[in-house]
Amino acid sequence: MSKSGERRLWVALEDLFILLSIFALWPVILGWEGWVWEVLKYLAVAGLVWIFVRRARRYQRRPKGNDSGSN
Repeated sequence: MSKSGERRLWVALEDLFILLSIFALWPVILGWEGWVWEVLKYLAVAGLVWIFVRRARRYQRRPKGNDSGSN
């Protein structure tokens, strides 16, 4: 798999995890109790922090002259 294809796969997996994390909040909103929901909630937070760090690093590594908004 090429570097570009691998990066696209990771971005897609990150996006999917973000959606799953949003759904992980619903048991809390609905007032469901149980250790499973607590574990799921904390896993979602840890995963979102991990995704944030990865995306921040990608943003910092991008080429300076490759700003698509500056035409």
